[in-house]
Amino acid sequence: MSHEKLSRAEQSRRNGSLSQGPVTDAGRARSALNRTSHGMYSCRVVLEHESQEIFDILSSNYHEAFQPQDQFEIDLLENMINARWKIRRLEAAHTAEMNLTIAEHHVDIHYKFGKVDSATQSALTFRASAKNLEVLENHLERQQRIFLRSYRALRTHRGARNLPPQEQLSNLETGIPTNQNVEPPREHVPYDQLSEGEKFWFEPSFDPGKPSEPGLLRKIAIVVVLWFSAIASALRRNLRPSLERSQSTHATPASL
Repeated sequence: MSHEKLSRAEQSRRNGSLSQGPVTDAGRARSALNRTSHGMYSCRVVLEHESQEIFDILSSNYHEAFQPQDQFEIDLLENMINARWKIRRLEAAHTAEMNLTIAEHHVDIHYKFGKVDSATQSALTFRASAKNLEVLENHLERQQRIFLRSYRALRTHRGARNLPPQEQLSNLETGIPTNQNVEPPREHVPYDQLSEGEKFWFEPSFDPGKPSEPGLLRKIAIVVVLWFSAIASALRRNLRPSLERSQSTHATPASL
């Protein structure tokens, strides 16, 4: 009796064709919790401030385009969908990090460099938040590798038939809004209407037409620096006569 030796891809294809997945509601509920410790599947990948409806639209577009035939293809497609969702999240976080850094340092940038163009402002922003941006970019590259690895495994498993080309995958997200829930913009509160506790942490927005005043924290820092400078100056004045007396005591008269 001869045994046919199958490749790993062929073995996975045959095993996948025999599995129809869970058929009962309880089985589907258990399957929906697969790998929840990593937040990879189902609604577990959608954060609280993100839209489950938008995620469902994204998932539906990919399922309609790829038409998975077995459980192995479903798993690969789920990896692709989750990776794309996280890529969209990280791209939005990258932009938000840049805008946040500009908002935090716009007073210091104007004080040190005056009025700068957008390219210089971007360079200064990268310099101030380089570590945070590097972390985001590392996560972004990892999710891109997961997406491409899953797509190539799906192409190897199924072949090129009935598989959308990689160049057209971006069309699946055309017209889909960002991941976040749509919320009305928060009303801006002027600085003079903030409470004393809020004013302690926030400085007034910079107005080019008015001289900028340092906030409370900056005033405290200036006083501390001046205090230490005064102590250092006093110590230098006290040490100078002692050094002069020490040098005169050890000096040898020329007449001796």
